[in-house]
Amino acid sequence: MKTINPKLLAETAENQDKILAEFEHDIELTRRHCAQVHFVSEHIYRPDSYRSIDDPLYRDPTGEEIKEVFEHLASLHSKGIVTKMLGIRGTSNPTRTITRWIDGTNMIPYCAWRLMLILDGRAVETNRIPATDGSKPWEKFYITRAK
Repeated sequence: MKTINPKLLAETAENQDKILAEFEHDIELTRRHCAQVHFVSEHIYRPDSYRSIDDPLYRDPTGEEIKEVFEHLASLHSKGIVTKMLGIRGTSNPTRTITRWIDGTNMIPYCAWRLMLILDGRAVETNRIPATDGSKPWEKFYITRAK
């Protein structure tokens, strides 16, 4: 696994400072997002549909859960902007796709659901790069319920 891109060392000090400033800005945005998800929202009461798809306890979201997240996002932005964020384009009525997910006519793709959760501050997504020993650090807090 690479630790640093050697091409960065050939960059001017000004470019290196710009890259560092962008990195630090991303770190701050990430910190705020994680704080929102874990400390501001009711993190402990999240439904199993908020779990990562590889978590054994993950389940597909209900129409009501999709509606709740979509309506909250739409209240912050607009329905049109939310559909654009989700990549829903090319239809005369892009919210029709959302309506079909809510009423169960169509299944919401996992990537669209996960993106809605992330955009609404209900989930954090991390890179899924295994550790050098092959372990998967993101599984640390997967909880299995006693049967």
